[in-house]
Amino acid sequence: MTCRLLYLLKRLSDSWYCNELCYENIQGFNHSHIPLFMSIGTKGISNSTLASNLSITKQAASKVIKELEEIGLVCSEKSSTDGRSAMLYLTDKGTSFYGHVKSQMEVLEEEYKKVVGAKNYETTINVMLKLVEYHEHLNKTVKV
Repeated sequence: MTCRLLYLLKRLSDSWYCNELCYENIQGFNHSHIPLFMSIGTKGISNSTLASNLSITKQAASKVIKELEEIGLVCSEKSSTDGRSAMLYLTDKGTSFYGHVKSQMEVLEEEYKKVVGAKNYETTINVMLKLVEYHEHLNKTVKV
């Protein structure tokens, strides 16, 4: 049951991302960019922090960031405190798209609350956070 539910939720949410979030049809942007793109936020972030926050390698983050730079949503600048590190920022186009994605996510969250109730939604989020924490712990203890 769990495998089926996770599969369906992923497949259906990916479809929603494509239909609702990628409305501008930005050439080269796809729903797999959303977690990194949204994690940059409006204040910027270092590539190392971004990778750490999403539990991915710096190389994986760098690959997606390069793609986002190529389509004009993100720019990078050398860090003023660490010459080996770069800070990532949204461009004007990226900031506009960020606002669109954020507002659509807020609409979806409100729809979820209508479907299951605000309290159940909050409980679901808390349970999901605990499951993520559990898997993060597993991944740290079982390094291959």
